[in-house]
Amino acid sequence: MVRNSKLRNRILILVTEKERNLGRRITQKEIAQNIGVSEQLIGRWMKNKVKQFDGETIEKLCAYFNCDVGELLYIDRSN
Repeated sequence: MVRNSKLRNRILILVTEKERNLGRRITQKEIAQNIGVSEQLIGRWMKNKVKQFDGETIEKLCAYFNCDVGELLYIDRSN
């Protein structure tokens, strides 16, 4: 059993990269509207406060950021 491991996300990095590519800021509202989820959910993702990861949301985020699951999620073993 692996102790103190947590599933985390890299959404802030992906947002920064997309903003750089687009040459403008991206809001939580914009992300939420584009993928069909609430702004509150995107806020939880941005703060790494998501407790249960929904497969459909992960797929939508990966499509929005044009990334693979491994670029969005990782296991933090530093604790």
